[in-house]
Amino acid sequence: MQSVSTLSASYGRLMRREVIEVCVLIFIADIVVGVQSPIFALYATSLGASLGMLGLVTSVLGLSRLASALPAGVISDRLGPKTVLVAGMLLYAVSFVLYALAPSPAWLIVPRILQAGGMVATFPMGVAYISDIVETRDRSAAIGLYTAAMGSGFAVGPLIGSWVGSAAGYPSAYMVGAVIALVGAVFAALRLVGKRIPRPAGGAPGRLVDFPAIVSLMRHPAIVMACVANVAMTVSMTGAIFTYFPVYARSVGIGTVTIGTLFAWRAIASASGRIPMGPLSERLPAHWTLAAVLIVEAVIDFTLVRTASPLLLTFLLIVEGIGFGVFLVSSQAAVSGAGGKTTRGAAVGIFWMAGAGGEVVGLVFVGVVAQYLGLLAVFGAVAATAVVSAVVVAGLGLVGAQDSRQHARVEVAAGDHAHDPLE
Repeated sequence: MQSVSTLSASYGRLMRREVIEVCVLIFIADIVVGVQSPIFALYATSLGASLGMLGLVTSVLGLSRLASALPAGVISDRLGPKTVLVAGMLLYAVSFVLYALAPSPAWLIVPRILQAGGMVATFPMGVAYISDIVETRDRSAAIGLYTAAMGSGFAVGPLIGSWVGSAAGYPSAYMVGAVIALVGAVFAALRLVGKRIPRPAGGAPGRLVDFPAIVSLMRHPAIVMACVANVAMTVSMTGAIFTYFPVYARSVGIGTVTIGTLFAWRAIASASGRIPMGPLSERLPAHWTLAAVLIVEAVIDFTLVRTASPLLLTFLLIVEGIGFGVFLVSSQAAVSGAGGKTTRGAAVGIFWMAGAGGEVVGLVFVGVVAQYLGLLAVFGAVAATAVVSAVVVAGLGLVGAQDSRQHARVEVAAGDHAHDPLE
């Protein structure tokens, strides 16, 4: 009863304008991303892209996110998350207009790069923004609410993209996405709260990039732990589940509509599980939570290609979706807490950079495995990667917890010494 009361109190404190409005913005942002998700490959091939060219253009998104995630975080720490969020929505709008005007497949590369910039300027920087405006005790609950809004937007976007694309053509769908993005940019500019950036002592302007702080973040056990988990989850999702599971499902006689329904159930389960996970992540050690999620992910990867039952596959993807929601909340809460107020943008940028790296490496890794060893080997290799990563995450978490306890003991000892009556 007490935990329920605590949960209600936490979400009661979050039901205020600043929190709701950033959740609305991220809902809009994921609608925009969702608009293009079901039509991009179809649009590219309609422009004459070969399968090889399609793979090249698709990989540009991950590479661009890898290159821009950390710079976006640094800029957010320097100028404030609101500025970066508005810029991200404008990047979406410009990129979608360029998508609509593309005369050939090669022209899709530039909007793909701009879309990647929009993604790293919105989703991770929204985490930095919401972490700044809520109390520390409510941070995990706020991130749970935020990621639920994000997942809900991605459930709406593909419906808009598919419907407009089939009714009026793919360029029209992209133009609709551009309009939605522009509405989001105006909303962010008018409604989000600007962050007052503290000036260094003496009033002198600080360095544009604080490299020692970034190196310190990259060595922080909680951030390294979350990044390892992010790489493993991205390899599993992008490399195996989103890319090769549909191929397996078709090979055992499951139709396209049924495959789409399986992923829809996964998305619903993932979004619905994020809100209750927010407050729970405050009580559960992040390293054990992430390690458990990775073990479950490994079991699901191993099992998916060993059944042809749509009912069992639906169950497995629902569990996987819930696990992904747990991962999102727990990992981003750990990262935002480790970053601190002055470097939180860089911290979440590092986290997203790790995910982008996992996407790029994962696609190459599973592609090679699929080419030479087949589909079963893909899912076995990804499952093994998840298990190894779970062990690493648990170990890093234990090291971080031990360091924290030692640091606490040193501070207590120093305090006792400072108050020694014999001194």
